[in-house]
Amino acid sequence: MIDSTHMRSAIVVVAAALLLFIPSTAMGQTAGVGAGGQIGVSNAAPNPVGLTVKGWISDRHAFQGATSFVIGGDGPSTSYLILQGDYLFHNFEQVSVGDGLMALYVGPGLQLTFIENRDTNVALRAPLGVSYMLGDAPIDVFAEVAPTLQVATDAQLRFDGAIGFRYFF
Repeated sequence: MIDSTHMRSAIVVVAAALLLFIPSTAMGQTAGVGAGGQIGVSNAAPNPVGLTVKGWISDRHAFQGATSFVIGGDGPSTSYLILQGDYLFHNFEQVSVGDGLMALYVGPGLQLTFIENRDTNVALRAPLGVSYMLGDAPIDVFAEVAPTLQVATDAQLRFDGAIGFRYFF
């Protein structure tokens, strides 16, 4: 069980850890950090906004991580923190664009959701997305949908999604 004080502390620690992770990505490849928004199918909770990082380990493979959170107020809303990580396979050959690169991607992932005063949820996910890398600019814009199977607590299948951008260092 996590109370609201511990939830806020966890959010600060995770955000700081993500910022420290950025310069030390796997094998010294290009890493990106950006902002994005999670899109859920439930209208019971607000849609969180968070940070995303991506580290390339080859020309077609990358690790992607994200964190997002909602801090509930004094009312009935609940605070929660989402941490997720994915291993992505990219295909640059399906969609051609004039300037820049566009890739379709898919991969396995894991999601942990820490909910205030409840048990932690664990879910398996399979993001399917598209990423557009702007010509010479070190920026990518992405959109994805992720079938997500919650395996801890009550089992359920849902479809999460995200849109956002990253700046690459």
